[in-house]
Amino acid sequence: MKAAKEFIAGMEEQISMPDIYTKIRQLIRRETSDTRNYVKLIEKDSVLSTRLMRMANSHYFGYPDREQDLYQTINLIGTIQLHDFILASLSLRFFAAVPEQIFNLEAFWKYSVECGIAARTIAQHSQISPVNPYFTFGLLHEIGHAAMFIKQPELSLQTINKIEKQGCSVTETEQEYFGFDYTQVGVELMRFWNLPMMYQQITQHHLHPEQADKAYQQAVKIIHLAHSFCQDPVLDKHRSLFEKITQNDPQLKTLPADIDQLIISEISENTDSILHMLWPNCIIQQLPLSGQVLKL
Repeated sequence: MKAAKEFIAGMEEQISMPDIYTKIRQLIRRETSDTRNYVKLIEKDSVLSTRLMRMANSHYFGYPDREQDLYQTINLIGTIQLHDFILASLSLRFFAAVPEQIFNLEAFWKYSVECGIAARTIAQHSQISPVNPYFTFGLLHEIGHAAMFIKQPELSLQTINKIEKQGCSVTETEQEYFGFDYTQVGVELMRFWNLPMMYQQITQHHLHPEQADKAYQQAVKIIHLAHSFCQDPVLDKHRSLFEKITQNDPQLKTLPADIDQLIISEISENTDSILHMLWPNCIIQQLPLSGQVLKL
């Protein structure tokens, strides 16, 4: 993945996380950190603070109908969930400058939110805990596409045109035009951000979960199922895939028979509100359930 690494290395100014994220990671690693340290840091960014409070106190993610300040919120959700909420929020900031005529950013993030919801729903009904990290895993697993559109918009557009006109494989076409594909770029982006190995494994192997390291295969399988479902969310169509992927996993095997209906219901009820929380300035249009530009 040398070519993908070089591609990301040339984007350092555009993709570097803000200081607040780096400092949050430092606090998490420091055993002596307490809630007051997090509050003092986060309250300096009023936008991030507001989004974090909205997410933590929402019906979908957290503990609604409670009047909580930032200190109480962080105590309630814990530092790992705090990290995932902040990562999700900041990620949408990075790619706001992608030209609309090249890449439908709103459709991409709406699709990504749908994947996050699908992944969280699958984890929830598999009795996996905690479930909220799976939303972030699903949200970010295709972020390599966005990085490619930022740096090489014209080449990305050529790639899309060939995929749409000839029905080619996304990864194969990206390999042809770029010398790498979005999964490889995504992994290098995760490494650049120093994200945990779980993120890297999911990003790299969500198309082929059997290739993931054994310790991460269950999480990768969940994102694979969410990804496959959101690519073409037709009731009953994916039940054979669910059965195949889950048959050798006792925990995933407990998924209810109507998991596809449950996913569609969660997506329908929550996508717009979550997108507003993460990206308040977006104008949500009535896009198809799967609003992604690329079909894999």
